[in-house]
Amino acid sequence: MSRRAVVLTSIFVVTPVVVALLWLGTWQVQRLGWKTAQIELREFNYAQEPVRLPTRDTQLARAGWRRVFETGAFEHDREFHLWSIRDGAAGYDILTPLQPDQGGGPVLVDRGWVPVDRKDPATRTAGQVAGQVTVTGFVRTDLDVPGPYTPDNEPEQNIWYVVDFPAMSARDGTFYRPAILVAVDTANPGGLPVGAAGLPELRNTHLAYAITWYGLALAAVVIWVLVLRRRPSA
Repeated sequence: MSRRAVVLTSIFVVTPVVVALLWLGTWQVQRLGWKTAQIELREFNYAQEPVRLPTRDTQLARAGWRRVFETGAFEHDREFHLWSIRDGAAGYDILTPLQPDQGGGPVLVDRGWVPVDRKDPATRTAGQVAGQVTVTGFVRTDLDVPGPYTPDNEPEQNIWYVVDFPAMSARDGTFYRPAILVAVDTANPGGLPVGAAGLPELRNTHLAYAITWYGLALAAVVIWVLVLRRRPSA
């Protein structure tokens, strides 16, 4: 094969590879901007002083990561079990309906995490707080979005892998408001459920990915140039 043919062939091979790598790097830069904005919004909302839980669902839908409080009574006999991994251990987040004393529909409160062997409320009766309580935490509106590999919910076993407000409402014949109130720094009697300590960590590795893809594109170009500069052997 002539040198001219080698050059043309390598161009058709290397160019698509470099273009694809550059596209991946640019996509990661865009994702970096999006993720950074999400983190800043979460931190800004969480830094505000707690307010009463919004009474309108339209306001509640815009209150993601906002610190709030609500007073009412738990309905422990209707709790939901949301599959969750904490510190490498399998378990469930306990979502318990709270009937606000200010009226309106009940809201699901994430009271915290329990291991798999403490799923049954009978194994943690001390934590089933009765009477009027005031819950302080933050609002989450993203728990009803399944991931690409999220398993199907098992309502008959009361095991949920993603929040499904319509299905949960249908089970209890009521209407649960479209957000989760995550209780923070809640010391439940008996130690369970284990309440959240603050905002969940949102990983942001897009810069490292962008550098990797751009670096591979540069390496491909350098190698291609070095190959073309080699003199044909005798």
